[in-house]
Amino acid sequence: MSEIFIDNDCSVCSAYGSFIKKRNSDLNVSSQLDLKKSDIERDEVVYLKNQKKFYASAAVIESISDLGGLYKVAKIFYLVPSFIRENIYKLISKNRKRFFYK
Repeated sequence: MSEIFIDNDCSVCSAYGSFIKKRNSDLNVSSQLDLKKSDIERDEVVYLKNQKKFYASAAVIESISDLGGLYKVAKIFYLVPSFIRENIYKLISKNRKRFFYK
């Protein structure tokens, strides 16, 4: 069984957790605070699958891809170099209140 760890104080993260859980009943959605201190300090989405941790953009790609069907196409984002994916993730993360809260 897979598990995704999100920041429950973030409405974008909570909405993503709800989106994923609604489509994957085998997934546990947990709080970031359940992680080790070093993982919490990263302040990123963490996806645990088969005892392997995925962080930030890789966590999003893997968790969406694991929904199956057409969602598997999400793996195409691995063609984007990781430094670009991570910078986009950080840009959205740092500005989520400005982009998504009104």
